[in-house]
Amino acid sequence: MTRKFTFILATIGIITASAQAASAQAQESVPNPTKADAEKVVKIISADKQKIETYCKLANLSDEINKAGSAGDKSKLEQLSKQAEDLGKSLGPEFIQLSAGLEDMDLHSKAGEEVSAELDKLDKFCGPK
Repeated sequence: MTRKFTFILATIGIITASAQAASAQAQESVPNPTKADAEKVVKIISADKQKIETYCKLANLSDEINKAGSAGDKSKLEQLSKQAEDLGKSLGPEFIQLSAGLEDMDLHSKAGEEVSAELDKLDKFCGPK
């Protein structure tokens, strides 16, 4: 699993709060993302230098979130979660929707692997971890 998927899974509950709230209002569940959904998100983010920087910040923030969670530091986790939520929102509604859909998706299924492979393309913009 790539750095990107590690970060998505680590922050999924945080950055999808908006999508879940909107979904709850509409009383609809968030569908599993498709390869086409992932392609759209990759295209949107990779076409915008600011969004690439934001995506990479979010990916790097996941390490801090994991450490705070492991250490049981609720205050730090809350602070980092807010930062992650803000970064996720700035990546746009397509990213939030995709992230929300990943929450229940089997990443080892054929569809999950296709989405993963597509999203892996964003990691090349972030450099080595």
